[in-house]
Amino acid sequence: MSEEIAIQQVINRYTDGCNRQDWPQVMATFAADGIWEVQGNDIQGHAAIQPAMAAFLTQMDYFTQISSASVIEIAGDRATARTTIRECGKFKGRDEVLEVLGFYADDLVKTAAGWVFARRKFTSFGLHRFPLAPGPALG
Repeated sequence: MSEEIAIQQVINRYTDGCNRQDWPQVMATFAADGIWEVQGNDIQGHAAIQPAMAAFLTQMDYFTQISSASVIEIAGDRATARTTIRECGKFKGRDEVLEVLGFYADDLVKTAAGWVFARRKFTSFGLHRFPLAPGPALG
């Protein structure tokens, strides 16, 4: 497998794990001392990242992330990647939807076990809340 494909698979496993709330899978994409940076806050290490992610999702009935193909650059055992994402979900107990548009800027490192995030920085360029409108009847 090429190094670019291996890195894209790390990004894919992260998104898939987040969408299924499979925290062991998500944490396996980060170095043990890796950093998840969100809204200017550095959250470091598995013991801090996982509960921060899970806490956000407690306010949602459902939430999903869709990621684009990534732009990846490799320099030896280090790499960077940039991935545009769209996230959307419904607030628990409310007819209100959240949409987040942004991108991840990643620093990755190759370990004996493979590529992992040393830092995953999320930057939002769009945050929208709107009422959930009923769709057309099916059938």
